Amino acid sequence: MELRSEAPFSGNAHKPDVPWFHRLSRPLLFLIVTLTLVGAYLAFSIPVAVFPNTDFPRIVIGVDNGVMPIDQMLVTITRPLEEAVNSVPGLQKVTSITSRGEAEVDLFFDWSADMILTLQRVDAVVARMQAELPPTAKVQTHRLTFAVFPIIGYSLTSDTVPPDKLWEIATYDIKPRVNRLDGVATVIVQGGRVPEFQVTPDPARLLAAGITVSDILEAIRRTNLIDSPGLIENEHKLVLGLISGQVRTPEQIGQIVVKTTPSQVPIRLGDIAKIAPSVAPVYTIVTADGKSAVLLNVNRQPDGNTLEVANEVHAQIQEIRPTLPPGVHIEPFYDQSTIVRESIASAIGALRSWPAW
Repeated sequence: MELRSEAPFSGNAHKPDVPWFHRLSRPLLFLIVTLTLVGAYLAFSIPVAVFPNTDFPRIVIGVDNGVMPIDQMLVTITRPLEEAVNSVPGLQKVTSITSRGEAEVDLFFDWSADMILTLQRVDAVVARMQAELPPTAKVQTHRLTFAVFPIIGYSLTSDTVPPDKLWEIATYDIKPRVNRLDGVATVIVQGGRVPEFQVTPDPARLLAAGITVSDILEAIRRTNLIDSPGLIENEHKLVLGLISGQVRTPEQIGQIVVKTTPSQVPIRLGDIAKIAPSVAPVYTIVTADGKSAVLLNVNRQPDGNTLEVANEVHAQIQEIRPTLPPGVHIEPFYDQSTIVRESIASAIGALRSWPAW
């Protein structure tokens, strides 16, 4: 007798196991292609800079009020601002630093806050407070981003042109042309000597004429302006008339009428004071290559591309350079785009050498 036993047939008995990446090959391929396309899009669209575009939940209020003592700055400016900004929604913490003539109030918010909207709310509070602050106080507000740091710096030097003329060239010739470029947020001028006219009143003549220093300041402010008398009709056309009272020389300043006597005799500024060209006091000395210099620091907009902005600024400076007075030199002393270009070149070189790993 012969006994036989057979196992029932199973179709999967000899089928090999399929690796998981073979089973998920299509979803993985789709994910890889999608990430590649998104990466390529972002590579050509996101801003190129040393630091990523980050909105820190912090707003800084800066106040400049000359040389006012610290105690007076604290009572008349810092404390009122701290109390006023407490009404801004989402405020978590307020810190401040007060020094002679300067104050800084730092406002901290939650990371989820809309900082552009928050800055508008802070500006509204500061605008309401402006009437209560001293009239000489200059208040600025800005949100903290990496764009507050300059990306390009140029130095303006000369062996023949005085520092006050260098400041005028940087402020009135170079700065407006660079500031209008696409992606440029602001151009900050540092150094040089700010030209001005110095008025030195004679105390004896002031006393005899019954004039105070406030009268002199008010007369200069009231006279040194451009105003319009209205529209003039001529040959069926309306022409806007302008009257210029701006003064540009010590002689013109001396002709300003400060007061009129009861007998209708005008007392002019030149009768009671000496007027001479001068420069504003200097508290910071700026040099380049061992010479007195004027610096121009270029800041980009928060969403600006560092490479594009740098290329535009360098091209504009090349156009400006031939128009400068003889003996005036403008040279770059800092360029953040160089760091960005070297970083990109390093990343590309690493990718090219990847198969050798």
